[in-house]
Amino acid sequence: MAVRKKPDNGAEDRLEASRTMLFKLAAACGEEAGLHRPLADIVGGVITSIPEDTDLAQALSDRETTDLLVHLLDENREQVERALERVREGGYGICEGCGHRIPAARLKFQPAATRCVECQGHWDRLNGRTA
Repeated sequence: MAVRKKPDNGAEDRLEASRTMLFKLAAACGEEAGLHRPLADIVGGVITSIPEDTDLAQALSDRETTDLLVHLLDENREQVERALERVREGGYGICEGCGHRIPAARLKFQPAATRCVECQGHWDRLNGRTA
């Protein structure tokens, strides 16, 4: 079995920086949205009071948007962590799907890629994701 060596192009450092940034962004989104402040007092599933200056529909919409954003940031962080695993295992730059080398242009554009474009598209379709 051939031993793969780590890439010498700084991929691990860039991926670590991306992971740190994604953690910070997700935390900032939660703080900015005031996730620690209740939108309304809810007792037994029934809204019992709403602060006077709160537009409930807007607050709920903002909360939903923030939750979605935090979810997407978490997904991106998980992908970065998977790419870091590949760096440490010596498989960074090799497609998880077909085993071929991922083109350098793709890795430059998307350093956290663990699949070639074709395999990623196939995976996205199987998992109900859209680009």
